[in-house]
Amino acid sequence: MNKNKLHLQTLALAVMLAASSMASATAPQGPGAVTLTNTAGNLWTASIGNTPVLGMFTDIFTFTNPVTAGSTAYGTLVNTSFSGWSNVTFLAADLNGISLLTGAIPAGPMTFNVATLLPSSVTGPLTLTIHGTSNGGSYGGDINVLMAPIPEPETYGMMIAGLGILAMLARRRKQ
Repeated sequence: MNKNKLHLQTLALAVMLAASSMASATAPQGPGAVTLTNTAGNLWTASIGNTPVLGMFTDIFTFTNPVTAGSTAYGTLVNTSFSGWSNVTFLAADLNGISLLTGAIPAGPMTFNVATLLPSSVTGPLTLTIHGTSNGGSYGGDINVLMAPIPEPETYGMMIAGLGILAMLARRRKQ
């Protein structure tokens, strides 16, 4: 009896997590061109996902927004399967060559297949490539980019003036 109760609690938790993520997220964008949306301050987000073909698949997401140098990207993709049904297994994934951690987390009759990008420094156009297998399931998640601020022209002017003063002081010291 306790085992069945534990399975029902796990299922209820998974349903609540899925419902809350669907309620707060916009419709996921499929493979191809993806637009990051400014959500707050320097945080840009894209909800992505797909229902891949049966068997082996490779999905490529190309983010259309340029990413400033020194920006940080992070995110997670998840597939939830119940007793092996609707299973998507992530074999490998990378964002601009930065590997995502992939694995499966069993929880009773459910398995959470995940691909997680730990906070990583990124720049330029972003491309997310996902390799996996599917028996009819789908996956979804978010990729977040904390954009580094772009210096104002006045900042460059002050930096050049400061370097000029340092050069002048070094020249005086040398004489």
